Amino acid sequence: MPPGFVDPPRWSAQELKAARDLSEARFAQQRRDEGPNAFADACADVRPRVEAALAASDDLRELTGKVFRDDPGAWQVFRYVCGPPISQEDLWTLVGGPRFKRVPPQYADATAAALRLVVDNVRFPWVADGRAPTEHERRAAVLATTVLHAAQMLGTSRRGEASLRQEDATAAALAAAGYQLEPSRRTLRVLDELPRGTYSRERKIAAGPGGAEKPAKCDVPVRLLDGRLFAVECKVSNGPKNSWKRVNREVGGKAETWRQAFGSQVLTAVVLAGVFDLSCLVTAQGSSPANGVVLLWEHDLTPLTDFVAAAAS
Repeated sequence: MPPGFVDPPRWSAQELKAARDLSEARFAQQRRDEGPNAFADACADVRPRVEAALAASDDLRELTGKVFRDDPGAWQVFRYVCGPPISQEDLWTLVGGPRFKRVPPQYADATAAALRLVVDNVRFPWVADGRAPTEHERRAAVLATTVLHAAQMLGTSRRGEASLRQEDATAAALAAAGYQLEPSRRTLRVLDELPRGTYSRERKIAAGPGGAEKPAKCDVPVRLLDGRLFAVECKVSNGPKNSWKRVNREVGGKAETWRQAFGSQVLTAVVLAGVFDLSCLVTAQGSSPANGVVLLWEHDLTPLTDFVAAAAS
C-alpha cells in the first residue's frame, strides 16, 4: 500500500483453512436444515405451470405463436420441454431477436418454431409420432418436466437468496462502521462520483484503461475515507471446483480490469460463503493487495468493519 494507507486484512494459510472449514460446516448444516421440503415446494409451484403449458399447446402438438401471444411469459416453462432444456441465451440466439423477458408479439411465431425443433422425444414421444399421448405418457412427462424445471429454479433461487443475504450483511457491517448508503446506481467512471465514507448497492464500475472497456458490475462498491475505492463482491460456492470459477476467474478478472482503470486507488474484496478449495483462496489472495483479492467471510465480517473504519483520510 502507498505510504499512509491502512492495509486490508490478510490471512495465513492456517487462518484461511480454519475459516474455510467453518464456512463449509455452516453450508452443510444449512443444506441439512433445508431437507427435501424446499424441493417439494418448488415442484408444487412448477407443476401447474407445466400442466398449463401442455394444455395451451394441445400437448405440444400445437406449439404455435398463439401460445406466446396469449401468454408472453410462458416461454420460461417451454424451455424445459426441450431435450435437453434450452438456456435463455440459446433460445434468444435461435429466435434471432432481442433478449426478452416476455416474448414480443412479432417474435411469437419465431419462438414457437425454435422450440418445436428441440422438443424432447424421450419425454414427449407422441409429438414425433403425430398422435395424442396416453394418460400414462402425459403424467410421466409432466412429472419429469416438473422435476427438471423445479431443480433449476431451486438452484437459481438459492443463489439469488444467498447473494442478497451476503449483500445485506455487508451493508450492515459498513453501516456499523459509520458508512452511509449512496442511492445512485449510475456507472462509476470517476472515483469522486461515489463520496468518501459511502457505499452503494450493485453498481457498474468502469473497466479497462481509462474505463474504455465494458463496465463490470460490483455488488457493493465502497469509497473509503482515505479516498480509495473498495470494490466488494459477494460469492457463494457449492464445491471446490466451483470456487475457482467464482473467486479466481470472476472476482480475480474484475480486480485486474479495475486495477487497469484506477491503479492503486482500487482494492477488490470478496465476501465468501460455502465450500472453497484452499489453494484457490491462497492463489486469489496473492502476495499483496496490489495483485490479489482481499478475502472476507460472511460468518465473520468484523475484519471488514474494522478495516473500513481504520481507513481514514
